[in-house]
Amino acid sequence: MPHTFLSLLLLPFLVFTSPTSTAMYQQKAKAGASESKIVGLLVVVNKTDNSISIIDTAQRKVINTLPTGKGPHELVVSQNGKWAVSTDFVGGDSLTVFDIANQSVVRTIKLDKYPGPHGIRFLNDQQHVAFTSGKSQHFVIANIFTGEVTQAVSTKQDTTHMLAFSEKEDFAYTTNIRSNTISKISLNDFSVVEQIPSAEMPEAINITRDGKEIWYGGNKAGLVRVISADSHETLAQFDDFSFPYRVLFSHDEKIAMVPDFRNHDIRFFDVANKTEIGRLALESEAGPQGITLHPSLDVAFLSLNLKNKIVAIDIHTQEIIAEYPTGNNPDGVAFISLN
Repeated sequence: MPHTFLSLLLLPFLVFTSPTSTAMYQQKAKAGASESKIVGLLVVVNKTDNSISIIDTAQRKVINTLPTGKGPHELVVSQNGKWAVSTDFVGGDSLTVFDIANQSVVRTIKLDKYPGPHGIRFLNDQQHVAFTSGKSQHFVIANIFTGEVTQAVSTKQDTTHMLAFSEKEDFAYTTNIRSNTISKISLNDFSVVEQIPSAEMPEAINITRDGKEIWYGGNKAGLVRVISADSHETLAQFDDFSFPYRVLFSHDEKIAMVPDFRNHDIRFFDVANKTEIGRLALESEAGPQGITLHPSLDVAFLSLNLKNKIVAIDIHTQEIIAEYPTGNNPDGVAFISLN
């Protein structure tokens, strides 16, 4: 039975900060987000439990747990907050589609031809999701309501894993971990436009809304590199990572955030000036992984995989403002606002 809180869905510790960054963000930091403003639901995959947790942020507790396929890693939620989809990556070889309002599993999309789904995101039509299949070397699109795979593009690269879209949704970019490349894929004719050479073992990736800059992580050397999407010229590089797990931009794209799974911290970068502006040290052996934004507040939600919880981080003050319990080994996470 749906939790009564969900009915609203259907209604219309150490921080390093440079002096420069303090001046730049001082005004916004004074009006930093507070926990009381975070009213909604967190939805997160629990890797070893083969489940998702639905968490009421007001109560700070898990209000329901729903099953996924085996080994879920990533998760996305539709813009209206009604639908969630998990990638059942390790052994599940499927997508699990959830009706969040009714707290139910509505279908499992089996991916026998495209096993090992990962790197998922909704297309703008909110009916289709795009994801990768590292085992079959494909970029794939599926309709979550019919369960039909509508497009599949072979990257011909090893371990196609994460993906990013330009805002216009004209191109997709996938990191190919064992080929040391990034595939640029046309979403107009569904062809591979080019293979962009990358640092070794690329995984994390994001692209600015204007489609001009690609930010990606190279796991082998422990770096984040910023390149021109057109010329592939290196615009900046940040070193001393151990495992730069994901790259997330703030709403205004002034700040980029990179959680480091093995260094147990999250680092903050000025996107325009290509400088590091802060680092938040998490608790010992935290294992930060999945990260997402609040839809309107400058708050990031970060899964601590080795601590079985999610922390809410004020992006401007670079401080943890709340914590929420999860199942075992959380990763992909999304937030649904009930304000």
